[in-house]
Amino acid sequence: MGVAKNIEQRLEGLVEGFFTKVFRSGLQPVEVARRILREMAENKTVSVNRIYAPNEFRVLMGADDFSRFGPMASGLEREFSELVIDAAKENRWNLMGIPRISFEAEERYRKGEFRVEASLTSDPESASPKVSTHAPDAKGASSTRAISLNTAERMGLASAGAELIVLDEAGRERERISITSAPVSIGRLSSNDVVLSDSNVSRRHAELRRRGESWILADLGSTNGTLVNGKLSREHELRNGDRVSFGTSELIFETRSG
Repeated sequence: MGVAKNIEQRLEGLVEGFFTKVFRSGLQPVEVARRILREMAENKTVSVNRIYAPNEFRVLMGADDFSRFGPMASGLEREFSELVIDAAKENRWNLMGIPRISFEAEERYRKGEFRVEASLTSDPESASPKVSTHAPDAKGASSTRAISLNTAERMGLASAGAELIVLDEAGRERERISITSAPVSIGRLSSNDVVLSDSNVSRRHAELRRRGESWILADLGSTNGTLVNGKLSREHELRNGDRVSFGTSELIFETRSG
């Protein structure tokens, strides 16, 4: 009835006939589809009380499986994209842009082994927010490292003494993210603590670390670099009011006493 239960039926027509023999062994399309839906569910993020699900999925697989997926790549990408859209509708999740699916060969993977990397990527003309954090798990809220300040206060999560201010297009404060523990990972992958839906941001772009009483922002070898107050920086000790930029996303770092 739901999207997940319909995967086999939806892919049936696509893999019948010749392709039934091709997919007789090794990685199966239905396995990839299920993993994509699982990544959507496990990597939801929240921005200003709206729930967003990943819309970009990079499927990494061994060379043998990749050679079998290749002839059907465009058809599978289309089917998987429709699954993502339907899952978002069914669960009332928001997508920041059209679903994007890609397949890549990974030498270290054997036949049947694969990994799915999920990211949030907004369309160029989209007005969707670029910054979001994970929805807290009521059972394990204490493991949350970065969370909306309003949510942190509502759940009684203590601050670690720092916040990131998210700005809107006009440069006005849109939201405050409370840093509740360190380190905090920042990047486009949905598994990061602070997720930036910006194609100019690397999958794992930077990390906010605690060193004694200081806060350190370290670039993780990103493609476009990390800027602090407009200057490129590989590692920087942050001060109250510093502006940090990742791609086209700019945030203000603030320290908070108490």
